Amino acid sequence: MKVFRALTAAVLALGLATSLPALAHPALVSSMPAAASAASNVRTVTLTFNEAFLPQMSGMEIVMTGMPGMEDHHPAMKIGGVKVAAGADGKSLVAMLPRPLPAGSYDVNWHAAGTDNHRVSGKVSFTVK
Repeated sequence: MKVFRALTAAVLALGLATSLPALAHPALVSSMPAAASAASNVRTVTLTFNEAFLPQMSGMEIVMTGMPGMEDHHPAMKIGGVKVAAGADGKSLVAMLPRPLPAGSYDVNWHAAGTDNHRVSGKVSFTVK
Protein backbone atom coordinates (compact mmCIF):
# COMPACT_ATOMS: atom_id res chain seq x y z
CA MET A 1 0.00 0.00 0.00
CA LYS A 2 2.87 2.40 0.83
CA VAL A 3 4.45 1.73 -2.57
CA PHE A 4 1.16 2.51 -4.34
CA ARG A 5 0.79 5.84 -2.46
CA ALA A 6 4.40 6.80 -3.16
CA LEU A 7 4.00 5.96 -6.85
CA THR A 8 0.72 7.90 -7.06
CA ALA A 9 2.31 10.93 -5.37
CA ALA A 10 5.27 10.80 -7.75
CA VAL A 11 3.03 10.65 -10.82
CA LEU A 12 0.92 13.58 -9.57
CA ALA A 13 4.03 15.63 -8.78
CA LEU A 14 5.48 14.95 -12.23
CA GLY A 15 2.20 15.91 -13.89
CA LEU A 16 2.02 19.16 -11.96
CA ALA A 17 5.66 20.02 -12.67
CA THR A 18 5.27 19.49 -16.41
CA SER A 19 2.01 21.44 -16.68
CA LEU A 20 3.16 24.59 -14.84
CA PRO A 21 5.37 25.94 -17.66
CA ALA A 22 2.39 25.83 -20.03
CA LEU A 23 0.48 28.13 -17.68
CA ALA A 24 3.24 30.77 -17.58
CA HIS A 25 3.27 33.73 -19.96
CA PRO A 26 5.74 36.60 -20.27
CA ALA A 27 4.84 39.42 -17.89
CA LEU A 28 6.41 42.86 -18.05
CA VAL A 29 8.46 43.47 -14.89
CA SER A 30 10.19 46.76 -15.77
CA SER A 31 10.83 49.31 -18.47
CA MET A 32 13.46 51.92 -19.21
CA PRO A 33 12.31 54.67 -19.21
CA ALA A 34 10.12 53.57 -16.33
CA ALA A 35 6.34 53.74 -16.66
CA ALA A 36 4.90 57.14 -15.74
CA SER A 37 8.39 58.66 -15.46
CA ALA A 38 9.93 61.76 -17.00
CA ALA A 39 13.18 61.14 -18.84
CA SER A 40 15.60 63.01 -21.07
CA ASN A 41 17.94 62.05 -23.92
CA VAL A 42 15.99 58.83 -24.63
CA ARG A 43 17.86 56.85 -27.30
CA THR A 44 16.64 53.35 -26.40
CA VAL A 45 13.55 51.84 -24.81
CA THR A 46 13.97 48.54 -22.97
CA LEU A 47 11.20 46.26 -21.75
CA THR A 48 12.16 43.46 -19.36
CA PHE A 49 9.98 40.39 -18.86
CA ASN A 50 9.88 37.72 -16.16
CA GLU A 51 10.76 34.95 -18.61
CA ALA A 52 12.11 34.32 -22.08
CA PHE A 53 9.85 35.00 -25.06
CA LEU A 54 9.84 34.23 -28.77
CA PRO A 55 11.60 37.21 -30.41
CA GLN A 56 10.17 36.51 -33.87
CA MET A 57 6.64 36.86 -32.46
CA SER A 58 7.30 39.83 -30.17
CA GLY A 59 7.75 43.54 -30.72
CA MET A 60 6.87 47.11 -29.81
CA GLU A 61 6.00 50.43 -31.37
CA ILE A 62 6.64 53.84 -29.90
CA VAL A 63 3.95 56.47 -30.40
CA MET A 64 4.16 60.17 -29.55
CA THR A 65 0.82 61.05 -27.97
CA GLY A 66 1.49 64.70 -27.17
CA MET A 67 4.08 67.43 -27.44
CA PRO A 68 4.47 71.00 -26.29
CA GLY A 69 2.12 73.13 -28.41
CA MET A 70 0.32 70.11 -29.83
CA GLU A 71 -3.46 70.44 -29.68
CA ASP A 72 -5.39 67.77 -27.78
CA HIS A 73 -7.22 66.54 -30.88
CA HIS A 74 -4.06 65.95 -32.94
CA PRO A 75 -3.58 62.26 -33.81
CA ALA A 76 -0.81 60.26 -32.22
CA MET A 77 2.34 59.86 -34.31
CA LYS A 78 4.23 56.59 -34.63
CA ILE A 79 8.01 57.03 -34.32
CA GLY A 80 9.70 55.72 -37.46
CA GLY A 81 13.13 54.17 -37.94
CA VAL A 82 12.95 52.18 -34.68
CA LYS A 83 14.85 48.87 -34.68
CA VAL A 84 13.58 46.31 -32.17
CA ALA A 85 15.59 43.26 -31.09
CA ALA A 86 15.74 40.79 -28.22
CA GLY A 87 18.29 41.63 -25.54
CA ALA A 88 21.26 39.36 -24.82
CA ASP A 89 19.56 38.08 -21.65
CA GLY A 90 16.66 36.60 -23.65
CA LYS A 91 14.16 38.33 -21.36
CA SER A 92 14.32 41.89 -22.67
CA LEU A 93 13.10 43.64 -25.79
CA VAL A 94 15.16 46.66 -26.87
CA ALA A 95 14.13 49.44 -29.26
CA MET A 96 17.01 51.44 -30.74
CA LEU A 97 15.96 54.88 -31.91
CA PRO A 98 17.53 56.70 -34.87
CA ARG A 99 17.80 59.87 -32.73
CA PRO A 100 16.80 60.95 -29.21
CA LEU A 101 13.06 61.41 -28.67
CA PRO A 102 11.92 65.05 -28.62
CA ALA A 103 10.04 66.49 -25.65
CA GLY A 104 6.54 65.08 -25.35
CA SER A 105 4.48 62.18 -24.06
CA TYR A 106 4.84 58.64 -25.40
CA ASP A 107 3.14 55.25 -25.36
CA VAL A 108 5.06 52.05 -25.97
CA ASN A 109 2.63 49.45 -27.30
CA TRP A 110 4.21 46.01 -26.90
CA HIS A 111 3.41 42.35 -27.49
CA ALA A 112 5.34 39.26 -26.47
CA ALA A 113 4.73 35.59 -27.18
CA GLY A 114 5.75 32.97 -24.65
CA THR A 115 7.30 29.64 -25.52
CA ASP A 116 3.77 28.21 -25.65
CA ASN A 117 2.99 30.74 -28.47
CA HIS A 118 0.44 32.57 -26.29
CA ARG A 119 0.64 36.31 -27.03
CA VAL A 120 0.28 38.95 -24.35
CA SER A 121 0.31 42.71 -24.87
CA GLY A 122 0.36 45.95 -22.97
CA LYS A 123 1.33 49.60 -22.90
CA VAL A 124 3.90 51.66 -21.04
CA SER A 125 3.62 55.46 -21.00
CA PHE A 126 6.30 58.03 -20.16
CA THR A 127 7.27 61.62 -20.96
CA VAL A 128 10.43 63.17 -22.30
CA LYS A 129 11.41 66.57 -20.98
